[in-house]
Amino acid sequence: MQISVRVLAATTACLLTGGVPLVAMAATAPMAKRAVVANVEPQAKHGARNVGELAGNAPMHVAIGLKLRNQAALQQLIGELYNPSSKQYGHYLTPQQFRQEFAPSASEVEAVSTYLRQYGLKVQSDSHNNLVLDVKGTAMQMEHAFSIREHQYQEGSLDFYAPSQVGTLPASIAQYVSGVVGLGEEPMTGHLTMTKRSASATGGYTPAQIQTAYDYKPLYSSWAGRGQTIAIVTSGSVNVSDVDAFDSAFGLPNPLIRQRVIDGTSTAPGDETTLDCEWSHAIAPTASLAVYEAATPDAAAFIDAFNQVASDDGAHVVTTSWGAPESQTPSSTIDAEHSIFEEMAAQGQSVFAAAGDSGSSDGLAGNHVDYPSSDPYVTACGGTTLDAASDGERLSESAWTDGGGGQSAIFGQPSWQYGPGVPVTGARQTADIALNANPATGYDFYYEGTWEIAGGTSFVAPEMAATFALIDQSRALKGKPPVGLADIGIYAMARNASYRNFAFHDVTSGNNGAYAAGVGYDHPTGWGSIDAYYFVHGLNG
Repeated sequence: MQISVRVLAATTACLLTGGVPLVAMAATAPMAKRAVVANVEPQAKHGARNVGELAGNAPMHVAIGLKLRNQAALQQLIGELYNPSSKQYGHYLTPQQFRQEFAPSASEVEAVSTYLRQYGLKVQSDSHNNLVLDVKGTAMQMEHAFSIREHQYQEGSLDFYAPSQVGTLPASIAQYVSGVVGLGEEPMTGHLTMTKRSASATGGYTPAQIQTAYDYKPLYSSWAGRGQTIAIVTSGSVNVSDVDAFDSAFGLPNPLIRQRVIDGTSTAPGDETTLDCEWSHAIAPTASLAVYEAATPDAAAFIDAFNQVASDDGAHVVTTSWGAPESQTPSSTIDAEHSIFEEMAAQGQSVFAAAGDSGSSDGLAGNHVDYPSSDPYVTACGGTTLDAASDGERLSESAWTDGGGGQSAIFGQPSWQYGPGVPVTGARQTADIALNANPATGYDFYYEGTWEIAGGTSFVAPEMAATFALIDQSRALKGKPPVGLADIGIYAMARNASYRNFAFHDVTSGNNGAYAAGVGYDHPTGWGSIDAYYFVHGLNG
């Protein structure tokens, strides 16, 4: 069995949030000189059966991330980068500048590396931002280094591995490490809802219909995404021949697609990846696509993929259609991704994530939001039910019953999140924006030689990322920097009644379970769907 473990960087606070809870420190006497870097709930609590220890010679691949430096200064800088009154406004950092000012120091990296090598582990760094160390060795070596035991478990038909106790490091080393991601299996879910397959592209909305319904077409005479790159963080590859067939059917140009596998050598084609490519391309027809493929659909591989996007800094807009309930995502995973999104904000990168396809419950008992869409550095993309004529004319729109959205239980309310209808509770609210997502009013896409019709907020995130590729192109032509953290501009525009009445379609009917759509902001749809022509011009600056 190939085991993949990740220990990634985190932040202890955030300029725009109430912060992510720190991993608890060990309190018992036997662990006084060691610090907990991964809290683990007993698997028996969830009904799993322990079937024995993992073989000591099982190969393991561990990625260790180190904490950011100068956190207060970074928070202050991000505030200035997005303050039009500041001299720092729009002067985003390069990855080299970020590494110099805020990434772990060489001495911190060496301290952690030296400790691990004492156990025979091989240590190297694969990221330019100096946040992640890749560590390879056997299960026994890892167990000794982290004072854990890896066990195999069964729960129904599911077989998985997990440590039987918390993972620790010596306190002198743990002070540089934020938490462990991947000591147990932690799957991610794509927010795609399938409807049916067919021999031809009929029954779902086409690119031309969506372009008409949301008023994109008048933009294309000036801006279609040329010179912009959309980063797609996903699991699974895309057959370029599928995208070519999609383009041929709808009269679109063929995009430049670059694919890169993270934590592996290859991935099988995936419908999630395919629709992300086809529909981000449908909205920004001349933008390039950079596909970052997590070799396995788990949180550890996705963290590495996000980190690579931040380290490369080759795309101003980033989209992901994968996630998991915030309440079931370990704090170490949230800390790790949050710090990466913080770097992206400092570098002027916009991040969009699907808000979920299981309504206000996110598939659990009670009300829950989906992560990473609940992160304050991420724009949460909710869903609607769009009724449009055959020529694409928008007739009506309501909240999609299964669209995500609600209140975060972890993140504080960002300073920019206020306006008509926004709850003032001290917590991060989602969604922020929405587009059609109901599979009953779904989209055509082409996958592995077959036309399919599907819905889900998986379509909304890539479409919104593509929308910001248009905006960034228009700003670049004026010599202006990219938008970066998108929600700051979205909420500022929504607070201005003149912009709000033109740039947004206020969705006032429908619900996602616990939350109803209404005038102004609401949880299922955020500020509603968009009129792209006015929306893009409003954020063009």
